[in-house]
Amino acid sequence: MTIDIEKLREDLKQKCYGAFFGGGFGGALMESFDLARASPEELVEIAEEKGVDLRNYQI
Repeated sequence: MTIDIEKLREDLKQKCYGAFFGGGFGGALMESFDLARASPEELVEIAEEKGVDLRNYQI
């Protein structure tokens, strides 16, 4: 399966920003910085850990 990594990266970062700004969870902001530097393989691992359906990012 080929995945649109940049769309996945942006969606994961947006979820982190929502947790930070909506809930005041400071760790989410730090996680968003990690997502910006993560390799494609790391992004897929993070998404799987969070229960993201990677089929939505299939190209």
